Order: sequence, then structure tokens, then C-alpha cells
Amino acid sequence: MKKAILILPLIIFIFFESCSDDFSVNAPFKNVYTLNCILRNDYPIQFAVISKNIYTENGASPTSNSTAQNIKGANVEIYYNDSVYVMRDTTIQLTDSENTMQVDCYYLRNLVMNPGGFISIEAIMPDGQVLKSTKQIPFCYTDPSNFTIPQVYYTKDQRGNYRGAYVKFPAYAWIFGRSNYTITNMLTFPQFEIDYEKNEVGTYVKKKTFVPLTYDVLTTDTNGIMLSFDLNFSFNYSTSTSLDTVNKEMQEISESDPNKNNYIITGAFLNITSMDPELTRYYYAYKVYINSFTVKLRPTDYSNIQGGKGIFGIYYTYYNSLVMDKDYINSFGYRYDPSRQ
Repeated sequence: MKKAILILPLIIFIFFESCSDDFSVNAPFKNVYTLNCILRNDYPIQFAVISKNIYTENGASPTSNSTAQNIKGANVEIYYNDSVYVMRDTTIQLTDSENTMQVDCYYLRNLVMNPGGFISIEAIMPDGQVLKSTKQIPFCYTDPSNFTIPQVYYTKDQRGNYRGAYVKFPAYAWIFGRSNYTITNMLTFPQFEIDYEKNEVGTYVKKKTFVPLTYDVLTTDTNGIMLSFDLNFSFNYSTSTSLDTVNKEMQEISESDPNKNNYIITGAFLNITSMDPELTRYYYAYKVYINSFTVKLRPTDYSNIQGGKGIFGIYYTYYNSLVMDKDYINSFGYRYDPSRQ
């Protein structure tokens, strides 16, 4: 579990914040079980955390070290595609700038999810109480019309025959979403990723870089010029970049290194990360950033867990492969080998 200590998934951050001093315990009921589980397809391990909120006899807040008790010994299962996956328990040490704690949690390796399917979680507590939730894995359509980098247009003669000359298209725009290209209840975040390998003392090391993107939004300034904004999670359904921007990012891969042949471009992707509608509502209500996901979870806050409190959500990334022109890559002095992906 050493990797989990270094690369913490979202659910662990949610639990960590749940145990902060902001945790409210004065709810109108006692001994509430809280189940937090966010499934994500970009990480090989899935996590779930179960806690129990403890109340004193007079209703006052207990001491900070008893705010939430991790529950061990529960039977936690994931149901998907007529299969049952049993989550195993473990303990992970979490450390931030202020706190260090041991978190008892449950994990599952190598769960493969596909968009559109239904997936459920069920946790049976040692005292027999059942927590459960079911949701649909979100689907995000992406328009494939600009999936070639650089996009080219071949000229034709008067007879309709193609000529060898072509024009590189100066801009790229993609639309994505659900039906009719719109997203009404899912937050999304697009990224343009270029994967490559660099020869470092005889060994090729895998690396990646990201081409800057902007949202195309229906907002104009006083001169009628469309305005664009930097990206984060948003309800926008389109993104764009320019060939000049791609060129600059390609040049920065090697920077001032004169040995351009040491670089191999292995692929490019338009990645669209989305949250399912319920996780979107949960995230958007607190207006937090996804890189820290510092959610203040209280027993009376939004929940989609039957039999208790908490959140069962899906954080899904769609990988759309982009076709890169070999001559274009060679023009920078790099090699192109998509088989190394």
C-alpha cells in the first residue's frame, strides 16, 4: 500500500477533512454511520472509509479525538456487471501540514468501469446496519472532428483530384457532453496531453506535457470579440487551442537540448474528466478545488447513502486518442513511435 501513501485518492481527503475541528456533531440523532467512497478509473486502487459519529449523553461535542471513529470489520462490497467485488481493510498514514493520523479504510484493486453501466456499494456494519448506494457511471460524448494534429486540408484540382499540398488548420475546438452536446448536471475538466519518452543516460524515461486549453464561452467584450477563460472544473461544454500553442508546447519538450533525436513522441490525448451528477452537486455546493478536495463533511450535509450519511461518487476520465502527423513531429527533430504507448 506504499503507493497509496504517496498518491492519495479523493476519498481519503474527504475523510481527513471530516475529522477536522469543523466536524459538527450536534445532529438530531445519534451514532450515525458515514460511508465515503469515490470510484475513479484513473487510479488502480479504489478506497472507502466508514466512520461513526459519537455523541455524549448530554448532546455536547465530544473531545476531538473521538469526533469520528473508523469502523473496522465491516463487510464492504461493490456490485458491477453481475460481479461482486469485496473490499479489503487496511490502514494508511496520512500527513499534511498540521496533522498525522492513521486512517482505517477499505480498498479494492483493478476495478474496470465502463460508461453507462450501473454500479453499487453495500457496507454491512458489525452491528448489522446496512449502508448502500447505486449510481450510473457517467457518459461523456466527445466530438471527434478535430482529432488529427495538425489538422490538414488537401487541395483539389478542377477535376476533383487531390493535390499533395495541404494547409495546416490554425485552431482546434472540441465539444463534449451528453445528448445534444450539452452538459447540464456534470462538471467536466478537459486536458490536452502529449506523451513522450526522453533518453536519459541510455534509458528512455516516460514523460508527459499538457497543451494549454481555454473554454469557448458565449461571452463577448464591447468590441464583439469572444472571450475565453482558463480552465478548471466547469459546466462549459467546449474547449479549444491553437496550432501555435501546440507548436510552442512541442518545442518546450526538448527546450534548449540540441539532441532532439533523444525524444520520442508516443501519443496524444484529449482527456475529459467528469464527475457524476450527484458528486457534481456535492462538489459545487462547497466550491472547492479538485486538487485538494477539502470538503467539510457534516452529518446533516448532502448525502446519497441509504441507511447513513456520506457520498458515493464517480470521478471518471475519458481518454480520446489524437492522431499526430509523423512529418509534423519529425519537423521538431523528434521521432514518432505510438507502439511505445
